[in-house]
Amino acid sequence: MSSLSKSAKRTWQQLLGQETQPEENQSIIGGLQDNVDNCCGQMCKLTRKQRLYGFGMCFAAGFILSMVGTIFIGFGKIPPFAVCYSLGTVLSLCSSLFLWGPCHQLKNMFKETRWLATVVMLVAIALTLVSALVWKSVGLTILFALVQFCAVFWYGISYIPFARGMVKNCGQSCMA
Repeated sequence: MSSLSKSAKRTWQQLLGQETQPEENQSIIGGLQDNVDNCCGQMCKLTRKQRLYGFGMCFAAGFILSMVGTIFIGFGKIPPFAVCYSLGTVLSLCSSLFLWGPCHQLKNMFKETRWLATVVMLVAIALTLVSALVWKSVGLTILFALVQFCAVFWYGISYIPFARGMVKNCGQSCMA
């Protein structure tokens, strides 16, 4: 498509109040743009910009909630720590639902390369809450929160090509 017809199409879309499609080299998420639109675009009516805002706000809220939970440790309040930290983790994890949609997210979570990290993460979240609220064990709560953090980290880097290998190599060189 010529640059003149692209410009005319973009102008027409702006006049009609439609969201204009950025050119591929100007796209915020580059090559993933079509995957995001095709996956979530059919199930939800949010624009790409709204999905990115939703992702950002949900992730930030989860991060803040986790940090607030961490502050509770300093005051010796273990149950509020466990609840805030675990809910922050779940909220941060759910932020990607805005980008990919629930079906695609669940499929990705249980792919061969990350199913173990997903299971460990979900079990650690549950055990963090149980150890704080039911067993009332400070040591186990902190232990499971650390396992939860490590599992979330390992799960997160599974989306970055070669990141797990680099972390393994870095860990091995630090231990040697």
